[in-house]
Amino acid sequence: DLIALLVSLDALEGLKVPLGRFHSDRLRELAHEWDSLPDIAQLLRKSIAPEPPFSLREGGLIAERVSPELDELRKMSRSGKGYLAEIEQREKARTGISSLKIRYNRVFGYYIEVTSAHLGKIPPDYIRKQTLTNAERFLTPELKELEGRILGAEEKAKNLEYEIFCDLRAQVAGAVQRIKSAAVRVAEIDLLG
Repeated sequence: DLIALLVSLDALEGLKVPLGRFHSDRLRELAHEWDSLPDIAQLLRKSIAPEPPFSLREGGLIAERVSPELDELRKMSRSGKGYLAEIEQREKARTGISSLKIRYNRVFGYYIEVTSAHLGKIPPDYIRKQTLTNAERFLTPELKELEGRILGAEEKAKNLEYEIFCDLRAQVAGAVQRIKSAAVRVAEIDLLG
């Protein structure tokens, strides 16, 4: 809805100059009192991500550089996933298990999966988490600690984004009379045109 509002506000900006060219006293009066809400348009343009998701709670709604705290949480989430790739490569080299994978699911979080054929190469610091038909899943203290940082950052970022969105929505709601006035003026122009 806010993106649709921004599109409408951008269109308002383009109407003022043509209005002033008409000879009708009323159209000139409308041009003189014209409010295209540039402050609200700018707020929306800088705050909402270019392609926001449909859900308000999945993240990615608020643009970069709106909140330093949000940017930092996002950075932690992204870099944490890079650390996972580094851990996977290091563990493959350490154990000699080329098929070793670090994976994630909502029930167990992050885990190391090793096929049954390579169970003899499992280091003693691996903690068994789950047995599957053809594989075992393990944890390490390092992996568990990194999981907490990554998932904590993602959750905090989503919550902070929603708070920022609510503040943004309140600021736009504070301009509702100006938005309604602009809509009435556009409707009048449409009627007169």
